[in-house]
Amino acid sequence: MCDLLVFKGKRYDRCAGFTLLELMVVACIVAILATVLLDRVRFYQKMAEKASVEQTLGVLQSALQLRFTSLIVNSKIGEAPNLVKQNPMLWLAQKPANYAGEYFDQLPEGNVSGHWYFDLKDRDLVYFVHNRADSKNADGVLPQLRFKTKLVLAVEDFPGAGGQVAGKAIEGVVLEQIVPYAWH
Repeated sequence: MCDLLVFKGKRYDRCAGFTLLELMVVACIVAILATVLLDRVRFYQKMAEKASVEQTLGVLQSALQLRFTSLIVNSKIGEAPNLVKQNPMLWLAQKPANYAGEYFDQLPEGNVSGHWYFDLKDRDLVYFVHNRADSKNADGVLPQLRFKTKLVLAVEDFPGAGGQVAGKAIEGVVLEQIVPYAWH
């Protein structure tokens, strides 16, 4: 039902809707806003994944420091090199939900993106990046972060009994990233 409006002797039809041009402009604006929104969502997903990985690494580093401190307190510092061979996930009271387990020279079954696993062959802790720009790199390998437990040795040699040099003193243990990855 249309209303007819008369203003200063001129007739105006209030039934007119959107013109095709107006509808196209609105559609373009909505498309641009949707594109910007989706780009921001992808960015925040990547940053959330990065924060999750950093949080897991922080917990693992704390567990490693507690394990090392326990060795010092119990006068078992000589067992510190054994920490380098252990799976860091075993130091946790509760493993992350995305931990796939230990594997020797193979990958876990199914979709591995967004999951941690321990490589028994190289003794590395591996995380497969989930939110990435492309699915595989030029070599066909999924983007991943690799971490290895390393001993922190003193700068100077530690003197041994009878004036002999016993070697470098162990000052700590760290979880070090060995494969670089840039969060874009």
